[in-house]
Amino acid sequence: MEKMIDLNKNVAELCKMYPELKEIMAEMGFKDILKPLALKSMGRFMTIPKGAAIKEIPIEKIVKTLNSNGFQVVHVPKSVDTQHKVQEGQISTKENEKLNDKEKLLKNYIERLTKGESLEIIQEEFKMNFSGVSAVEIARAEQTLLKEGTPLSDVQKLCDVHSALFHGATQAERIAKAEKEVEKSKNEEEINQIADGFDTGIAVHTANLMNESGHPLHVLSLENEAIEELLNSIDQLLADGKTISETLDQLHILRTIARHYGKKDELMFPLLKDKYGYPGPSDVMWGVEDEIRERLRQIIENEDNAKEENLTAVLKRIREMIYKENNILFPLCVSYFSEEEWLAIAEDIPMFGACMIAEIPKWSKLKRKDSKLFTGTDKVSIPGGTMTLPQLRAMLNTLPMEITLIDENECNCFFNEGDKLFTRPTMALGRKVYSCHPKRVEPMVRMLIHEFKTGKKDSMHIMSEKCGKSVLINYYALRDENGAYLGTMEAVQQLNEIKDAIITGKKGPI
Repeated sequence: MEKMIDLNKNVAELCKMYPELKEIMAEMGFKDILKPLALKSMGRFMTIPKGAAIKEIPIEKIVKTLNSNGFQVVHVPKSVDTQHKVQEGQISTKENEKLNDKEKLLKNYIERLTKGESLEIIQEEFKMNFSGVSAVEIARAEQTLLKEGTPLSDVQKLCDVHSALFHGATQAERIAKAEKEVEKSKNEEEINQIADGFDTGIAVHTANLMNESGHPLHVLSLENEAIEELLNSIDQLLADGKTISETLDQLHILRTIARHYGKKDELMFPLLKDKYGYPGPSDVMWGVEDEIRERLRQIIENEDNAKEENLTAVLKRIREMIYKENNILFPLCVSYFSEEEWLAIAEDIPMFGACMIAEIPKWSKLKRKDSKLFTGTDKVSIPGGTMTLPQLRAMLNTLPMEITLIDENECNCFFNEGDKLFTRPTMALGRKVYSCHPKRVEPMVRMLIHEFKTGKKDSMHIMSEKCGKSVLINYYALRDENGAYLGTMEAVQQLNEIKDAIITGKKGPI
């Protein structure tokens, strides 16, 4: 049977039919085709002609190579349209020209949904007026509503409705839909009109970054895949007749979704909101995430006799959030974020912890952070940031602790200022720490510092009482990035107010 390559079919489908095609394509310059994740994602909406246009590989060369490997190639385009190619990280000029009109229509649709108009009616009208919509336009439509006074709570309630309205209409999905249309049409001009205006560059660049090991979008994509797997398993348990109480193990794992949301909330949303002027994704998505977390808590704790429909509803909202991330948030960030900003995000991602994946892969472009210290006339710069000397002094004096610093030679070298339960005379500065303790205590102090110096201990904590007040005395070994001993810090903290708050179960300010 003759092997046939239909250039109207997507790459993933062709590789499934002919697995040997992957190696042939890779040798021609399509290296990403050997990456399973890239083939699974980008391969679903990429055809060989479009890939050739992006890689700038002559289609004639591809056809000749395929023929020489025993393939008959059909639906070869007479010419390859490269004029719609968009540079990575940019939105096409034509898209920008259409932006205002599209934004007005989108805003009108959302307002009508807010007033209770039927979703089905608006969807039909939407299909008549749009062949698709970009992630940027979605964000601006919601942002405009917020600026004009639509309550945030209303926009949040509509968030899932928006997602249903936009399903199948974002740029990445338009590419996938266009491929299906190609199979139905023999008219090349009609095919070009379907593809016209797609921000293909953004879609492709987003897919590439989602497949680049360790890139923030790759980390978030891996977590989304794991989240979806867990959602599927919970759906299956419910379909098998299991009760909510019989899914608690899975639901407790699902609550760790807060780690995934935290990465977006604190690393990506602030950039979009403060630097690039898009508060919409932050205000809307963050609000929906809070609702998801609260609903999960209520279901797990069985508040108000949580029912299966409550769980089904929250699972649906989580799926909708995954959709919005992949098709709205990620392309929007790719449109604006610089590589320097992605590197800064990658640097901070580990502090949030992995969400349902074994570990967070490290991005190869992420270099070791410079740990050099700098002191200027009135400033101190350290890896954590920069502050003025007055700010440093005020910060140390404002901490709710009595701080003593003992240097590597066992001498007192610093006390913070203010009233103290334990006296700290300035005359003690520069003296051995042992001279500040009674003889009966000195051996214990010597032993502790010895254990800090030798690495046997890193901290010690003692509960005590002073002047009728409960105190916690903390001792910490101070070490540099290589583990070398720098000194010891003593931090004394009063506990009375904290204890009262714990006993009374008080929440909020104390």
